Amino acid sequence: MTGTSSRRDFLCTTSGGIGLAWGGLRIVAAREGDRSASESRRAAASHKQFVYGTAFYRPPNPPRAERREMRGKIAQEYKFNIIRIYSPWVYHNPEPASFDFEELDEVMHYCDEFGLRVLMGVITEDAPYWLEAVHPETRYVDARGQPQRLDGSGNNVSGGWPGLCLDWEPVRQAAGKFIREMAKVVRAHPSMYAYDCWNEPHIEPAWGHHFAETTDTLLFCYCSRTIAEFQRWLKRRYGTLDHLNEAWVRRYPSWTLVSPPRLRGTYADWLDWRRFIIDRSTDEMRFRAENVRAVDSRHIIESHGPHHPPIEGMAIMGTNAWRLAEVVDIWGLSLFPRLFDLPAYAGAAKLEITRSNAGGKDFWMTELQGGHGNDGLLWRGPMMRARDIRFWNWLAVACGARGILYWTYHTEATGTEATGFGLVARDGSPAERVLEAAEDDRLIQAHWDIIQTFKPKPEVAILFDQDNALLTFAMGSDESTSTDSFRGYYKTLWNCDLPADFIEPGSLDKVPYKMIIAPWHLMGKKETCEKLRHFVETGGTLILETSFGLFDEHCFHNPVVPPHGLAEAFGFREKESYFMRAPAESHPPLVVEDLPASERIYFEPLIEFSQPVAVGVKAHTFLTPIEISSATPIGRYKDMTVAAMRKLGQGQVYYFGTNLGASIEDGDKNGIELLRAIVEQAVQPIVTSEKVRPRLIEGGSRSLLIVFNDTTDDQAASITLPGKYARATDIYEQRELTVDQHAVRVTVPYQGALVLRLE
Repeated sequence: MTGTSSRRDFLCTTSGGIGLAWGGLRIVAAREGDRSASESRRAAASHKQFVYGTAFYRPPNPPRAERREMRGKIAQEYKFNIIRIYSPWVYHNPEPASFDFEELDEVMHYCDEFGLRVLMGVITEDAPYWLEAVHPETRYVDARGQPQRLDGSGNNVSGGWPGLCLDWEPVRQAAGKFIREMAKVVRAHPSMYAYDCWNEPHIEPAWGHHFAETTDTLLFCYCSRTIAEFQRWLKRRYGTLDHLNEAWVRRYPSWTLVSPPRLRGTYADWLDWRRFIIDRSTDEMRFRAENVRAVDSRHIIESHGPHHPPIEGMAIMGTNAWRLAEVVDIWGLSLFPRLFDLPAYAGAAKLEITRSNAGGKDFWMTELQGGHGNDGLLWRGPMMRARDIRFWNWLAVACGARGILYWTYHTEATGTEATGFGLVARDGSPAERVLEAAEDDRLIQAHWDIIQTFKPKPEVAILFDQDNALLTFAMGSDESTSTDSFRGYYKTLWNCDLPADFIEPGSLDKVPYKMIIAPWHLMGKKETCEKLRHFVETGGTLILETSFGLFDEHCFHNPVVPPHGLAEAFGFREKESYFMRAPAESHPPLVVEDLPASERIYFEPLIEFSQPVAVGVKAHTFLTPIEISSATPIGRYKDMTVAAMRKLGQGQVYYFGTNLGASIEDGDKNGIELLRAIVEQAVQPIVTSEKVRPRLIEGGSRSLLIVFNDTTDDQAASITLPGKYARATDIYEQRELTVDQHAVRVTVPYQGALVLRLE
């Protein structure tokens, strides 16, 4: 490498620097045979019913003597049509080459008897102890270099958690053998319907169960085999060691000395390390699916995510749900709203993210909280009430779900989850929530003709690039600055009664949207910038916020922000940002009023907006003044312009010189009103209301209007309907409501849902 070429020039031109698809994501084309088999399985999944049921069997729960009777109640009394089995590797493979599937076979026979379908779990994250004893080197290793011994956890009471690292061939061979042997047992049963190919995918020990946890105890895997695989991954990405050294600003003399980062401070190596882990997780999903399909190509393969970037972090968990969903036939999610005090808008975002991840495939709410959540004496969440069951069932339907399963039917027996999560009590007696679940199921099935073809068609998209989340993690040790921004923008759309898609940059050339929001987008990739400019010029409305494109693809600070010609096209250029501080973070706490006027800018300054509405919004994270060339100023702090808009071609772009989404998530209601004024210029909801959140599912001769009340008071509201509807019937009360001048008046109980059939 000669001294005449700058580092930036080298990184912008080297093939090693762009060896992967932009976004840091590997796109793998499906083989023709795989595609046709997958299409056949999905065709078989086009059911005559909404998939509705519950998790039932995870050893040792429920008690063996009660399983048949309980199974009969599930099918005959509550009329559910599917149960889920979570049956771990460690439980069925107690010795090498010895498998015991007697209990599993018995449970499957009961499902055959009662006509229940089965969603069969593929659980390899509970590894057998004999394998650890023979190959202790295969344990996961954290960033401190500490191996993770097999142990128990609250949701893995049979032990064997967190499993063993699949980068070791003995583990891959043993895990593959278990998957195939298990599939041979279950595939022959008439009740067999689908495989839950991976329960809540993540790099398993990242869900630490230590008594004291720090970030470096949650980062995996640093075992010698995974590091060797990382080195091979880097060779494919960069081609030569010189290219890697240039990208990482290092002087490694040999590939064998390249090591994943453990300390905070650098960016490029951290992004590559977590990109690799995300690719590794996608490979694990493929490994599981291929072993199932090796012996059973007829049944559906499903999986469901536990965390939901971009409103939750991804760097530690190590997965990208868009990539995982490409491997399976059906994608799903877990949702525990009362356990985590989840606001309705955040739960709705998780559902819409899951639908977006699925990429046109069916999606399920594979785990909905059944009873109260429990974590020993550390935490117990509030009880799931009947109103919660109804609310979240219908919200899933309104977001386009095709299935709902509860976690779980019978109250957990032992471990820190004991006493919790059950739809029914420990003695099997019915609780109010299971009766509500059964009634919801009955009414969902009764309106399947409306629901089965419904697919939301959002006109607003929220743009997410995984590299921005990973860079945020490298910069701040977590992703809250990014996740809060996404949550705030979606919170606004929820309150505007507008559904949204979450998209990746690779989808920007086929967008059917009127508006794109790009929250907390630190990395300004040339192709992304070009596509966003084209979107605006052809009539779209684009929303950007502070630091859009602050860094290039290689984590070097861009000299002009926004980059790649956007500063000229959009008519503004960022100056140096001010970093926001909280007075309480100082020692001793500061009194802002005692500071010189010039220093108060660092403590929640108020941005005064003049357009499209006159409101004041608190700055969050950064306050970024801008230099205007051709844009129109719309927001100021004192004598600084910090927000602007510009019409370009047939569209327009809005820029906020602060983390507006995080400000909204932090409780700034004026931020919602500012965004609402912009959004409503571009997109109008089909149905809307001030205090309740209506959603319309349109069918042929009849439709459903679902009205959600996420406030703590009963709410009365009038909702204007499309002109074709003349009748509205409450499907629970079988009571007709008056439709007068195309509007219906409703009263919705607090934190509840009302469902009307429109004709």
